[in-house]
Amino acid sequence: MVWQPTPYTLPLLVAAFASFAFAAYAVWNRARGDRRLVWSFVAVTVASGLWSLAYAAQLSAATLAGSLLWNRFVWIGAAALTVAWPAFVFAYVDWTAWFRPARIAVLGLVPATVVGAVLLAGPDPIFYQSPSLADANGYRVVEFLPTPALGAFIAYTYAVNLGTFGVLGYAALANDGLFRRQAALLLIAGVAPMAAGVAGIAGLLGPRFVDHTPVTFAATSGILGWVVFRYRLLDLSPIALETVFANLSDGVVVVDDDGRVVDLNTPARRLFPSAAVGSDVETAFERAPAIAELVSAGDDRTANEPNRAPGSGMENDLRVTVGDGSDSWFLTVAAHPISTAGAGVGFGTQSDEEAVAESDGTVLLFRDITERETLQRRYRALIEKSPNVIAVCGTDGLLRYVSPSIERLLGHSPVAIEGRPVIDLVHPDDRPAAQRAFERAFETGEPETLDHRIVHADGSWRRFETVVECLFDDTEELVITATDVTESRRYEQRLQVLNRVLRHDLKNDTNVIAGYADLLRDHVDDEGEEYLDVIDRKVGTLTHLSDQAREIDVALHSDDARAEIDLSVLVERLCESLTSSFPESTVTVSTPGEAVVRADELLESAIRNVLENAVVHNDRDQPIVEVSVDRADEGYRVAVADNGPGIPPIERSVFSEARETALEHASGLGLWLVHWIVAESGGRVDIHTREPTGTLVSMWLPAGDGAATPTEPNGAEATASPSR
Repeated sequence: MVWQPTPYTLPLLVAAFASFAFAAYAVWNRARGDRRLVWSFVAVTVASGLWSLAYAAQLSAATLAGSLLWNRFVWIGAAALTVAWPAFVFAYVDWTAWFRPARIAVLGLVPATVVGAVLLAGPDPIFYQSPSLADANGYRVVEFLPTPALGAFIAYTYAVNLGTFGVLGYAALANDGLFRRQAALLLIAGVAPMAAGVAGIAGLLGPRFVDHTPVTFAATSGILGWVVFRYRLLDLSPIALETVFANLSDGVVVVDDDGRVVDLNTPARRLFPSAAVGSDVETAFERAPAIAELVSAGDDRTANEPNRAPGSGMENDLRVTVGDGSDSWFLTVAAHPISTAGAGVGFGTQSDEEAVAESDGTVLLFRDITERETLQRRYRALIEKSPNVIAVCGTDGLLRYVSPSIERLLGHSPVAIEGRPVIDLVHPDDRPAAQRAFERAFETGEPETLDHRIVHADGSWRRFETVVECLFDDTEELVITATDVTESRRYEQRLQVLNRVLRHDLKNDTNVIAGYADLLRDHVDDEGEEYLDVIDRKVGTLTHLSDQAREIDVALHSDDARAEIDLSVLVERLCESLTSSFPESTVTVSTPGEAVVRADELLESAIRNVLENAVVHNDRDQPIVEVSVDRADEGYRVAVADNGPGIPPIERSVFSEARETALEHASGLGLWLVHWIVAESGGRVDIHTREPTGTLVSMWLPAGDGAATPTEPNGAEATASPSR
């Protein structure tokens, strides 16, 4: 292809390069921004770049065929720009309704038709009649007779452009500062190419057949770059400001220098129903007069201290309560001076001195801290009403805070205690251990627990269990939580004494009674034998009671030691032992091949108690006990059924309510022992009455980690005929 130099080639290439560079910048750096704005901007720059590049090739082609070939791409760029430019303007002003597929299709119908016709038939003869090359000041350009289709398309593009110019003009007039300059420069960037094109057609800028529209892109690309980089086109737009303003969760009120509200968003209206555009601050904030005073104070400080700048302490912060009682909000209010002569609402490009000198009003920012304030009050109340003493101590060992509960528990005033060494209140014998605990907590950051005595205001000593731990990772303070255990320790000591009497002294005395009863058997007649039998039975009952007390003590003071236990093996063994001990009873057993549970190691004692109760408290001549182990839920259930008189309702109610009273008490400790052991195993116990007589005790226990899939039960029956 033969080429020719023209005075327009270089400007067109510059315009094409600049347009493609802007497109690449937007895609690479702003792809996560407002997608409509960014991608419509990319479409504008790519379309204008294609138009400029193709037109540079058309003008530089020295043959008619070459010029018409490149002219096809010119029409593609021009048609694409006819859609991209209005889409960009609509995105800029957030006319989201125009981004619906149907409207975009309508907007692109004419340009798409033009592109299709040019690609299929070429611009000649659709737009050009009798095209030819003619000399124009030393280079050759395509001359032609315009067709009606060309005139119609030019009219369409001018109409679309005029509409977008009206939109940008309104945006420039409706905004201030930065956003006004943005819209105005975009308007210039849009009007200049169209004006140059009209002037070229009129022959005012050179040869009539040279389209000066893409030539102007070299200049408008500079304007576009200025808007993008200097005024952050892809970061800020007027509609972005409006959207942020409207959708802020915090309230915003703009007040002019006359003390009147000029704008406010929805959260502010909700907080202050009396606030409206045009109202004075006294009326707007009648529910919180301190806010009106804050605005007035800001105006006075601006007038009296003209050299003081925003950000240097002039902004005022305030905490206010709006409303009464439960229907109230806690707010923080920040007041900032604004200047419409500068970079718009906010803090723009002016110097601090200029911003203060030209301050035209105040922006009030309201942050709702009701939830935070409520939580703080709740935590404060929890600390103040806590049954424990809560204190904060620094690395110097001095108390920096003590909760009011110290006065109730120890009789000391918090004010009198704060500032004193924390170790002062500790018993002299306990101070070394307490001091070491405090030091370890500071060094390791781990909680430390200590048992010590603290002096009461009356001079007595109270015993406390105290936990000392770091308040925060980044502070050198310890939080101290001290629990008064004086009474619980006394109660524990009394229980230990009673337990010793029940387990040791009572059993020793019953053994003595049993021994003397045996000695008396050789010295009494047959009538006396009957009384000695009664003594033997009571001695046996008391001995059994002492043994159960020992087992309960072990169960309650165990370290929650659990083991994998096969119920099938355990239950069968205990039933064999029951049959041996009570040969007059009939015991039947049904268990699966394996039933592994994870339970307390004392589970054997619990099941033995249930089995023995089923026989011992049975009033039938031949006690019958039916025992089964079955899979249930995610564990196994041991069911023990008997034909005895049943457990009295009062016994079951006392057991289920887990309480003892003077009038309602369990006749033995067996059920309590069963309940505690099964509960420690993570299981549960259920007791039901059978019809016509009898009791069903069901114990459910969670399956162990290695529990196998349940197999068919093994029927095992152990029976013994009555023989005495």
